[in-house]
Amino acid sequence: MTLDPVRSPGVPPLLLSIGNVHVTEQHVITPAGTWPLADVNVTTSDQTSTTTHTPAWAIVMVFLFIWFFLLSLLFLLARETRISGFIAVHIQARGYSYTEQVPVYSAQERADVLNRVLFLQGAIGQARNRHAY
Repeated sequence: MTLDPVRSPGVPPLLLSIGNVHVTEQHVITPAGTWPLADVNVTTSDQTSTTTHTPAWAIVMVFLFIWFFLLSLLFLLARETRISGFIAVHIQARGYSYTEQVPVYSAQERADVLNRVLFLQGAIGQARNRHAY
């Protein structure tokens, strides 16, 4: 028999977390309150920006090889994409609302946050279906 040091016996397991927003099978838990899953509406606002830059290694390579090959200027065609910003997850329930701003630094993090919100919206739909809203 193993003991789970993180969870108490009466506490339901967390399905997912989005910043300070935690979701169980029955409730959404935020710093502003705890609401039944079927009563919650979730929306997102993507506040990320994507920029492209010439990486520093490409500029260094141009200066190193400019005297040997004029083709070294092709290094300037190398591009690096950077994503920065945040995704705002807005939760509304029973006249209350809470907005969690999740910082994003890569395309993978952005996709992860949006997939977590999509999972939460699916769980809300299933809860409403169970309660026949």
